[in-house]
Amino acid sequence: MGTPNGRVTLVACHVMQPELEQLRRDRPRVEIVYLEQSLHRTPQNMPARVQAAVDEAAEHADRIVLGYGLCSNGIVGVRAPGRELIVPRCHDCISFFLGSPEAYRKESDAHPGTYYLTPGWVAERKDPLGIIEDDYVKRVGREMAEWAMREELKHYTRIVLINTAIGDIAPLRARAQENARFFGMAYEELSAGCLDYFIKLMDGPYDDTEFLRIGPGEVVTQEMFMSQYEK
Repeated sequence: MGTPNGRVTLVACHVMQPELEQLRRDRPRVEIVYLEQSLHRTPQNMPARVQAAVDEAAEHADRIVLGYGLCSNGIVGVRAPGRELIVPRCHDCISFFLGSPEAYRKESDAHPGTYYLTPGWVAERKDPLGIIEDDYVKRVGREMAEWAMREELKHYTRIVLINTAIGDIAPLRARAQENARFFGMAYEELSAGCLDYFIKLMDGPYDDTEFLRIGPGEVVTQEMFMSQYEK
């Protein structure tokens, strides 16, 4: 399970672009295919989009890696092409930003009810206020939009911005704090500490404790991730 040779294609959510592009500067053999962040709001549409990107990558890549966790079952049904598909054993991409699935688990156990924001989510206005302003208001009006978002967030008590130390964090911090004030939540900031998991996505090693290795023709299922949740 060492560092792979040849061309690596990483199919990833656009939310991770700042971190991945920073690391790709020294990795010319790595190609990254970014898919739109809005897929997270409609996970039922994700498998087809991810599958199309995987199939296209299979035409030229020596190794294909998904930059997605289970993501509300958004990758369930994706089929490995005529070669192995590497998939993170993660619930969602917050594990990437915190360094490992274990780090995310420990943080979640210590602080349940936390709504995490990353620089990419805030910059692309996929924070709660951005979703209200750019999506919900157009569909149902301001009053109903705010009510709907408060319903979505009613079990959250804390907003955390994960600072990856890439780019200008100041305006993103201000926006995250605005979200916390508006929804009456506590605000905290966590340092990503390292970009180790992002590096593993590109370089490996793809250890079985952190990655699923989907054989040619095999399909991603929810059950593949269950042992990860139960630990």
